[in-house]
Amino acid sequence: MELRHLEQIVAVCRSGSFSGAAKALGIAQPTLSKSISRLEAKLGVKLFERTNANARPTVYAQFVADHAASLLQNVTALSHQLEQMAKGEAGLLRIGVGPATRLRPLPQLVRKAAQAFPQLQFVTRYAGPNLMMRALRAGKFDLVFCHREIAASQQDLIRVKIFEDRYVVVARQDNPACHGTPLSAQEFLRLPLASAGITPDFDAWLGAPGEYQKRKLEAFLSDDYDLIRQMAMTPGYVARGPRFVFEQELARGELLEIPLERDFQYECWMLTTSALWRSPIVKAIAGLAK
Repeated sequence: MELRHLEQIVAVCRSGSFSGAAKALGIAQPTLSKSISRLEAKLGVKLFERTNANARPTVYAQFVADHAASLLQNVTALSHQLEQMAKGEAGLLRIGVGPATRLRPLPQLVRKAAQAFPQLQFVTRYAGPNLMMRALRAGKFDLVFCHREIAASQQDLIRVKIFEDRYVVVARQDNPACHGTPLSAQEFLRLPLASAGITPDFDAWLGAPGEYQKRKLEAFLSDDYDLIRQMAMTPGYVARGPRFVFEQELARGELLEIPLERDFQYECWMLTTSALWRSPIVKAIAGLAK
């Protein structure tokens, strides 16, 4: 017995006739009649009592129909789920993030994506840049979010710019550097810094610091921006990162920006492989993240 036989038996039971069932199934009535007759001959039982206009199910056909209805519903649901998976609307999406991108765009993205794709499961993992890129290429991540400096060197991957911000240096209100003229590189190097590391453009602006100045630059290094924010509230310290990291503290007036002689741009990028970029869900995620 094949799946089409179950569909045919259920259709005849529901319509009460071969003509009605054939119309519901979208096939010719003679085709349906021959299919049921062959099945009856194969099984050695009579499924329907036939009259000129009607078809009454026997106990055998009713038994099949009672069990087949739920089975056919499951088949329909399974087909729908497979279509969703093919479109990327169901299944598993694995996302890699870094220190800043776990704060933005990840939380906002997951909320939007969960509403847009309720059948989609999410796994997010924090990783350093080198590990993140290796995991993406090895198929352990479907996509990753990182800053411009990492994205620029990954030319074999699909790269999509998600948003722009700017790097800021912040400190407590009582820090004198908050209230003076924009700091030069040499003036900045006198301040103990809390950061997740120095970006290449900022490093170039700083020049060649001496040992004492290097110790100031590395006064507090962490890949946890929660700790960096806490250090920004410590007397004497300054902190550097994308502005959105300190957005709440700046809005409440707990931290102030320290002006520098030069501005530095932050860019968030989404990276994925060429093969995964063909997935509609990956492209949809890029749109939701912006």
